[in-house]
This record gives sequence, C-alpha cells and structure tokens, in this order.
Amino acid sequence: MRIFLDRFSRSHEVLTMRIQNPTRRPLKMVICFLVGSTLLVPLAGLLGPGGGSFVSNTAMADSEWLRTVPVVDDDEIAELIEGLGSQSYATRVRCRQRLSRIGLAAFDALRQARDHPDNEIAIVARKLTSGVEVPWAVSTDSPIVQEILNEYGSRSVLARRQRIGRLAALPTMEAFPALVRLTRYEPEPKLSRFAAMALLAQPVRATNELRSEWSTANADANTAGSRDDWLGLSAYDRSLMVTHLQQVFAKDTEFSGQWMLQYASELESGRFEPEGWAELIEAMESSWDIDEGASEQNAARGAIAAGATISGDEMFRLTWLNAERARVLGQIDDASRFFTRHIDVIPPRTRELTDAALWAIDHRLFDVITAAHAKHQSLFEKSPSLLYASAEALLESGQPELAVERTEQALALNPVVNSEGPEQPQLHPVLLESHAKAHLRIAANLIERGLSDWAQAEYRKLIDELPLHNVDSTTARWELSEHLAELQQPAEVVALLQPLVDRMEKDDDFRHKLMAHDFDYQSLRSHLDFQAGLDLANKGDPAAASERMQNAFSMNPENIDILIAMYRLDWNEEWKVDVTGQIESVLAEIDEDIDETQQTFRETGNGRPGRQTAIREMLLANFYNQYAWLVSNTEGDYDLALKRSIESLEMSPGSDALLDTCGRCYYAVGNLPAAIVTQRKAVELTPNSPPLRRQLKMFEEAWLDANPGKSLQELPEVELPIAKASPQELTDRQRRLGVVPPDGPLSFLDN
Repeated sequence: MRIFLDRFSRSHEVLTMRIQNPTRRPLKMVICFLVGSTLLVPLAGLLGPGGGSFVSNTAMADSEWLRTVPVVDDDEIAELIEGLGSQSYATRVRCRQRLSRIGLAAFDALRQARDHPDNEIAIVARKLTSGVEVPWAVSTDSPIVQEILNEYGSRSVLARRQRIGRLAALPTMEAFPALVRLTRYEPEPKLSRFAAMALLAQPVRATNELRSEWSTANADANTAGSRDDWLGLSAYDRSLMVTHLQQVFAKDTEFSGQWMLQYASELESGRFEPEGWAELIEAMESSWDIDEGASEQNAARGAIAAGATISGDEMFRLTWLNAERARVLGQIDDASRFFTRHIDVIPPRTRELTDAALWAIDHRLFDVITAAHAKHQSLFEKSPSLLYASAEALLESGQPELAVERTEQALALNPVVNSEGPEQPQLHPVLLESHAKAHLRIAANLIERGLSDWAQAEYRKLIDELPLHNVDSTTARWELSEHLAELQQPAEVVALLQPLVDRMEKDDDFRHKLMAHDFDYQSLRSHLDFQAGLDLANKGDPAAASERMQNAFSMNPENIDILIAMYRLDWNEEWKVDVTGQIESVLAEIDEDIDETQQTFRETGNGRPGRQTAIREMLLANFYNQYAWLVSNTEGDYDLALKRSIESLEMSPGSDALLDTCGRCYYAVGNLPAAIVTQRKAVELTPNSPPLRRQLKMFEEAWLDANPGKSLQELPEVELPIAKASPQELTDRQRRLGVVPPDGPLSFLDN
C-alpha cells in the first residue's frame, strides 16, 4: 500500500490521502490498514508538537480523497491503455470509459502513454489526462485557496497559470498542499513545472519581503535563517513538507516531480544542494537542445524542440531561481558557482543577459558577469547596456581601468551623426534618431544605478554632437540639468540651460517646435532662474539671488521647492516676512484644493470602488504630500503635516517621494528614529537618489549628535503607521510611470 499525502493546513493536519491497493483487498481492509500504518508515519495532525488526536479533520479529508481514487492495480491500467489501440471498437470504448472512471489512479500511466508509439493510444491518452477530474480544492483548504481553485480544471491555460501565481502569493504553508496538488496532477506539463517553481520560490519571496519590513534593525542582521528557522519555515514545518513531497512524488518521473524530490532533500538538510540540481540540469539539457533544423530566431527565443519536454526559458528561470535560493540562504559562493557553472542556460538575448547581469552586480556575484561575457562575447560587444553592466562589475571588483575601457566602447556604439568621408557608410536619419533615443535611455538607466559620470558622458555626447535645435539634444540638456540640480551643481545647470532658453526667446519657430514635444518655456525659464538664484546664494549675493528666485516662483508657482529655497535664503527681515506670507497663501490654496476634491467626489459618488476612487486618492495624496513637504521644510502645523503625509502613504503606499516627505515630517516633530527608519525605506526604493541620501545622512547625524557615545546600531525600534506596498503594487506603479522594471529571479511569478 502507498500513502500519498496531499494537503497540510497551517495547523499541520493531514488533509488528503491517496491509497493504491495492488493486492485488491476489500476497501474496508485497506482503511483498517491505513489506521494502523498511519501510526508509524510522522504525519502532521496525528501527534503534533502539542499532542492530540489524529481523527476529525484528518479522517474527514481521508474520506473525501478516498472517494475520488478507485483502488486499481497497475497491471489492469496497463491492459486498459493497450486496449485503447485494439482493433475492436467496442474494446476501445470500454477501455476508454473505464480509464476515465478510474481517474487519478491511472494518471501516471496515461501521462507516460502520451508518447506511446501507437498514435491512436497516444492521442486518447492525451485527451484522457486533460480530462481527468481532479478534486483541485478540498473542504479542508482555506477559503481563499478554495476560491482560487474554483472550477480550475475548466479554465484556459493562461487562466490556470494566473491562479497558480495567486496561490504563490499566499503564505507558504497555506498554499503548499494546493501547489503540490497542481504540480503532481496538472495535465499541462508547462503549468506543472510552473507550479513546482512557485513552490521553490514561495519561501524565498516571503523571506525577502520579511527582511524589507519596517525595522530599525540592520538588514544584515536578518540574513539566512538558522536550521531551526529556514526561510521562515520551522524544523517541524519542514519535516511535514519533506514527508509530503517524498510520498507524493515517489514514483513521478516528470522533471517537476524530480525537482520536488530534490527540494525535499534540501528541506531535510537545511541547505541548498548545488550538486543535486547540477545532475538534474544535465539530465534536462538533452531535452531542450534545439534540433538542427530549427531557425536561428527560434533558437534565440528559447523555443522548444520537437519532442523536447522543457524549454530553454524554463531552464533559465529554474537556474536563476536556484541561484537566488542559494543567495538568500547565505550560500553566496554556492550561488555564484552554480550560476556560473550553468551560464549557458541564459538565452542569447540582451534583455535576459542584462537582467541577470544587474542581479549579479546587485549581489556582488561578479564571476557570473565574467562568465556571461565570455559565453556571449559577441552580444556584449554589440550592446551598450551589457557593456555597461560588464564595466560596473569590473569597477565594483576593483578594476577601474578595464571598466573605463568598457564604458568608452559602449559610448562609441550607436552613432548619432554620420561620419564624414565618402568611404564611411551613411546611416538613415531615422536610424540616427533611434540611436539618439537609445543614448537617452541608457543615460537614465545609469543615473538610476548611481553611475553619474557614465550617464553624464552619454548626455554630453548628444549635446556636443547634435545641434541645439535637435529635440534629442534638448532632451539631453534638460535631463542632465535635472540630474545636476539633484547633485547641487547650480552653475552647471545654468550653463546647460541658458543657451536653450536664449534660443527659445529669440526663435518662435524653435519654441513652438519644443512645445510640440512637451517642453514648456515657462518651466524651463523658471528652472533656469531657480538654479541661477541658488548659484548666486552660494556666491554670497542674496539680493541678486532673491530676485532670480522670486522670478522663478512667479513663473512656476507649482514648484514649492523654490519657495522652500526662498525661505532658507538668509537675507533680511522684510524678505522673511514676504516669503512667510507666500507660504501661508500657498498652504491656503492647497487646503482649498483638498476641500474641493473631497466635495467633487462626494457629489459624484465618493467611495465607490474603481476608477473614481483611484483618481480621488491620487489627487488627495498629491495635495497632502505638497502640504506636508512645504510645512515640514519651513514652518506651520508640523503635527498636521505628519498626519497628512501618513494619509498620503495610505492612499499610495511604497512611493519613495511620499516616504521622503514623511521622513521630513518626523524630523520636523522631533522623532528622529522614525525619521531615519522612514527615510531608509525611501532610500531602499531609490537607492541612488542624491537628495534622498543627503536627507538620510542629515537625520542620522542629527540623532548621533543628540545621543553622544551611541552608534546607529543602537537606534531604538519604532513601529510606523505606514502601509507597505506589495511588490506587485511597486511594479504596477513603475509601469504606469513608463519604467520597465528589470526582471529578477522571482519575477516569473508576476508575469
């Protein structure tokens, strides 16, 4: 007799069991034997940590599962499958009907028969495996699991994949049995493997999210869990999972089943086991090689060859996921060696190579970059983004000279003007324009990664080589000026924008051309005057600085950063009184905007779910943030500013800008620990933002000054009433802003 555990709840009750009785004993004897033999098996819910009976939910689940699985031996199933190809029509129909009634007991044999040499048997086997009535949800599943699996078998492949993704977002032990069920019996092999990878990824994602929770503790303090708390799973949880996986997949020959047995081994040992996965990958590699007749395009797409059982993309995702699992468990060297050893599974495509390279850089796995460059050298040398990734790895590993060579090589790619000389190939203007836009994208990505010097070189290339009236040249000037403003280099900003503004003032056609591309003269002029005012203030000329700043604010009163700079300008009492009056006026306008927004949506059905509520919350979050930012940086009701800042984050959780404001509000009310923790979260979301990092440094220095003799490791714990955005919310926000977030090893769950 074999016992297959199919469901554990969080309270560790055995929820489903499957029995096969090759000796064809009466069912009553089987059940009696089950009760006796169960006492010998370390099953959850029988005698758990707190003791207790194994009856109740366990018995109910057993009965439910037993009703769905007839007791049939393997020989009878084999005869029935062969009968599908019988010359007798009546025999074929009888065998098909009998196999259909048997259901799950015949699942494995039918799955193997899908590749039967007799085409008729293979065709019927495919239909039968797709039509097996699997009780995907059982009564002992949690309500949310039952809701997700409702009518699962009748849904399309895409819909079933989405439901597996929803299960993967649940707590590990709540979704574990359902995902095991799907891995074992999902008739679509690709979905079965997807469910298996979701099982592998679940505790890793939960651990990553746990480490990013609000805490003043150093992130390094929560590295890999101990053997008794492995990725958030206790030793008891793991023992239950091991028993479950080993018995459910004991005779499963599919790749997904082998992955689960390897996972069970790791749950038992408490470590990632690279050699076990290496053996599985070597076995799988023979199944995803593209046949000789496949086109180069299909090979590059990771297409699956005829007769193969796993695609190149799946191999890549599985390998990357396992490297991440090793890293999260603290086995950094194993993660690097494992990914490097199997570097050939990365598809030869720029996007996948770049994503994997950036992940490796973020976690200082520089050997992965070196191996990827060696494996795909021709692709690296044609791609600026890959060359910059390689250069970043060289820079971080202490090879700045080689890094500079790579950046120069990257900068030289994608020319934006045609070379002179009859022998030089002339590029089409459309291609030159696309090259210019590529340089803009690369520069923005480099800024996001904190590589300011390389980004500035990309912008300067467009500014130096393209004429002033070129739109891409104008874009480069504007984006670089914004970056230099964040770096507090106002003189450089003035030098960039002055020629542009002068030309717009003299040339109406040029101004209209830029307006057609969303460049507003007043915004440009205001930004120029603002930065010129800051430059004059730095040079000790407050009179001239005040005039330029006032002009800047008059042209763009929406930019409250100008008003804040005016408030901080140390000139005379008359100036201070005037600026304070302007601040009060702006705050009154914001209050009016808040009241008007609330009234408008009350009249049109405020609070209804859907688009209206989303628009209302977006507008209110913006107004609350403006109020809080202005008050916390100047003067006013600091407590109200903090309240409104927190409310803005409740409406739009996970925004780095709103967190930055909230940190400033905590600083204004004197709560330095809360200010530091909040600002750290903002910096975590946008780690290379100069303003965010400057403000964090200011908060930390203020706390150290107020607590002499202490270090930041002694910062008291604080609990913040701030909503935390889910990874999906953050991704959705990035996409709404037009940003394509890089893929990570767990992103396959959200796609």
